[in-house]
Amino acid sequence: MDVVNLKCEPDLIPNLIHEKGIYPAYHMNKRHWISVDIERYENLEKLKMMVDMSYRLVEKR
Repeated sequence: MDVVNLKCEPDLIPNLIHEKGIYPAYHMNKRHWISVDIERYENLEKLKMMVDMSYRLVEKR
């Protein structure tokens, strides 16, 4: 399984983890991170947006 951990706005996580291929973060703070199975997740455009969001959130530090 190929997985990427992405930082996420905490209020979005409860809805995202109900989508196929998105899980509570593996070995990360589950309040701020999600894990995405990039082989199972089918919405490529949304995945790109989540990667961009993660980058912006991490970049702030």
